[in-house]
Amino acid sequence: MKDCVDAQLRNQQAGFRKDRSCTDQIATLRISVGQSIEWNSSLYINFIDYEKAFDSVDRTLLWKLLRHYSVPQKIVNIIQNSYDGLNCKIVH
Repeated sequence: MKDCVDAQLRNQQAGFRKDRSCTDQIATLRISVGQSIEWNSSLYINFIDYEKAFDSVDRTLLWKLLRHYSVPQKIVNIIQNSYDGLNCKIVH
């Protein structure tokens, strides 16, 4: 699945990717802020709270998208089966 999906992700996407982590994102943010200060330029940053998004994911569409991006049906089935009856709560 990694090979199918990795090509669709932007280079800036670090979550769930090999050799990338939140630390990379924090370092990039610090560099961006530092450059903005150094160059005396405006910087606009958008932080997205995904907490409320997880309960609104259209899973039927998710399965279609996985197939659209050539994820093998066997892998889609495994992921789909892991979601059957799944409940989760984000705690912070």
